[in-house]
Amino acid sequence: MLALMLVFVGWVVFELFSMQVNEYQYYQSKVIDNIQQEYTISADRGQIYDANMTPLAVNITTYRIFLDPVAIQNGSSSRDGEETASIIADGLAEILDVDRDSIYKKAMRNGSKDETVKRRVEESLAEEVREFISKYGLSRKIYLEATPIRYYPYGDLAANVIGVMGTDEGLLGIELEYNDYLEGTPGRYIVTRNAQSAEMPDDYDYYIDAQDGLSTVLTIDLTIQSMLEKQLKDAFIKGEASEPAVGLVMNVKTGAILAMGQYPSFDLNSPYNLGDTLFADRLAQSKYEEGTPEYNEDLWTQIYSMWNNKSVSYLYEPGSTMKVLSTAAALEEGVVKFSDTFSCTGKMNVANTWISCHNKYGHGTKNFAYMLQQSCNPTMMTVAAKLGGAKYYRYFVDYGYTSLTGIDLPGESKGLFVAQSGFNAVELACYSFGQTFKTTPLQQLTAFCTVANGGYVVEPYVVSSLIDSNGNEVITHETQTKRKILSSQTCSLLLDVLEDGVSGGGGAKNAYVAGYKIAAKTGTSEKRDKINPETGEKDYRIGSCIAVAPSDDPEIAVLIMVDEPNCANRFGSSVAAPYVSALLSELLPYLGVERNYSSDEMKRAVVTVGNYIGYSVDKSVEEIKKLGVKYEIVGDGKTVTGQIPSSGSKMTNINGKIILYTGGATNTKYVTVPNMINQTAANAIKELNARGLNVLIEGATNYDEGVGAVVIEQSHDAGTIIQYGAVVTINCKHLDGTD
Repeated sequence: MLALMLVFVGWVVFELFSMQVNEYQYYQSKVIDNIQQEYTISADRGQIYDANMTPLAVNITTYRIFLDPVAIQNGSSSRDGEETASIIADGLAEILDVDRDSIYKKAMRNGSKDETVKRRVEESLAEEVREFISKYGLSRKIYLEATPIRYYPYGDLAANVIGVMGTDEGLLGIELEYNDYLEGTPGRYIVTRNAQSAEMPDDYDYYIDAQDGLSTVLTIDLTIQSMLEKQLKDAFIKGEASEPAVGLVMNVKTGAILAMGQYPSFDLNSPYNLGDTLFADRLAQSKYEEGTPEYNEDLWTQIYSMWNNKSVSYLYEPGSTMKVLSTAAALEEGVVKFSDTFSCTGKMNVANTWISCHNKYGHGTKNFAYMLQQSCNPTMMTVAAKLGGAKYYRYFVDYGYTSLTGIDLPGESKGLFVAQSGFNAVELACYSFGQTFKTTPLQQLTAFCTVANGGYVVEPYVVSSLIDSNGNEVITHETQTKRKILSSQTCSLLLDVLEDGVSGGGGAKNAYVAGYKIAAKTGTSEKRDKINPETGEKDYRIGSCIAVAPSDDPEIAVLIMVDEPNCANRFGSSVAAPYVSALLSELLPYLGVERNYSSDEMKRAVVTVGNYIGYSVDKSVEEIKKLGVKYEIVGDGKTVTGQIPSSGSKMTNINGKIILYTGGATNTKYVTVPNMINQTAANAIKELNARGLNVLIEGATNYDEGVGAVVIEQSHDAGTIIQYGAVVTINCKHLDGTD
């Protein structure tokens, strides 16, 4: 017995020695695992700013409310676990609007130390929870975990560029492309607790601080973005488009994207809501029953279509905007001059294939400058043939059409084109005027910028820098110039001809902006891979316009593309160019580019009527003369007591007149507004002036170029009776342009 006891005691001593000495680290870690509780410390996601440091994506703190059932069931000195659970369930159910029974069940769940009651609780409700915890002494039983969520202050502005967040990472746009920089690194807080959930001495506590993500500073300018999206909305609605319209504004020298948008878009704060858009209409037209697999599949199809950034992913045939790039190559190689003469009969035979001009009657015999301004297809095909297929394809590659632009956005598509081995005479002819190959709007604008900046191919980008939480720049984007392919002389010569086509009688005259030199080219292309189910024909079109301004020292390039317009005139000259003009008329002054009116433009300048009431007649007349308009004085007083048009009114100064009333005289004359729709602008102005009405001309203020612009809208319906001298606004558009 003694021997057995000695053996047993020896074994016990040996085991205790092994556990406490040899295996000390192992058993210590097992104990620590049992007594430690780990909490994640969320890192703040970096913000997204526009070029002027206006926040476009920010973090708002919300809270996760959760329970520690082990601590709850241990009760307290004054109440047991069930009573504590009941108090918690009653209180949180009322504050958070959560089912009372579900809270109680979570509070009584055996062995659990973390049961979520509600997520994304706002600060106001979180404060009520804190007060509830304090009132009932529940500080170690109910917890609030701060959780940041993403918020977009401007809703749908630049939505397809900024992108949205998923559960814990970006899903598209900047949020996806720069996710690794934005997300930061979470921290950890580890505390030790005994069996009663009371905190133990902090010998084994750890705190690892979170590292906040970097913020991105975009090249996008909030103001310019708003200007662009306003015009895209107008172009989409008035063009009666079936697909979203697309727009871009780019710095021609650096490649910085100042604005990128499309309409319709979506609300970043409700990214899964189709809203009142064409995407919702398409889902409704499917007639699937809500909740069925077919309905859900179509719903997600529409959501992904709505999220799609067409500027970088949509492939289209660019149409006649390509003629600028084809011309630049031919000029650079010296195979053509603008003074060379060409003939157009309306079609041309290339390798036994008849290819038509948009002008089926032909342009006759004119010089190359005129033919480019009028967008003549046979002339461009002839010029391309002179250049030759090998050289043309080399320029096609150098412009960047066979590769990606490299923009820092996800989802960029590569163009569709034939290999050089299959680039024959017909391909050369069609490529020269922008058909039978596909590119993206961004790629087309980037290539166009090569002509605008003196011949350099630059890489477009949307993020200018990454900054830390203290505002220090960590990464800065430098302009990437890929290659030089054109001489500055070629570019300057080409821009002069394009500008003359805008200010003169060319096809892009709807892009004209008084006081500025604008070089522009419009384009209209077929969608040859889509059949209209109503007609059975391939009759869908894309109308676009690209403009460079100011043409004598280019700073920016603008593209607006209207996809599947269904209005009467579907040419890019009609559905896109007027909105490019409207955008530039706001954008250029914002950028600080001064207007320089010619003498003819001064005669059509817009003036703002001052306030003359209460001032002397002499002083008022002096101020009116500065505006360059006429005046009429009614009454024999020396002080102005009334006026028309009213103070702040805008009108074109051509034949404009301000009427001043004195000595108690009032306006007793009224006139009837005539119907001016589809009249030439010149005739409409004459008729309004003859009735004693002032005119504000919008749209094509170069209304007398070419065959003349016509009135497409008027501010007062025909037959309306208004005061003599009032201002009537007419919106004019050139409808003779084709491309």
